[in-house]
Amino acid sequence: MGAHLLLTATLLLLRPSEAAALMEPELCYVLDAILFLYGLVLTGLYCRLRFLVHRRSQQRAGKETEEAVYAGLSGESQEMYETLQYQRS
Repeated sequence: MGAHLLLTATLLLLRPSEAAALMEPELCYVLDAILFLYGLVLTGLYCRLRFLVHRRSQQRAGKETEEAVYAGLSGESQEMYETLQYQRS
């Protein structure tokens, strides 16, 4: 819907006879409408970004608490199997 309004306003401004018919207040109203829609789109994108970042941080916090349960079971510093040494007599 906003793109349709923007296209209509652009077409009106490109045609010199109809652009001249727009007096200064009407031109301001068209520009105000374009800026208003632009502000709404940017605000929506900003809020979406903030919610996505917040949701990801909550998911990471959930994983960290889950992994904390198994933190003591890490065997990275220990060998999994001891090597057998045969003594030849």
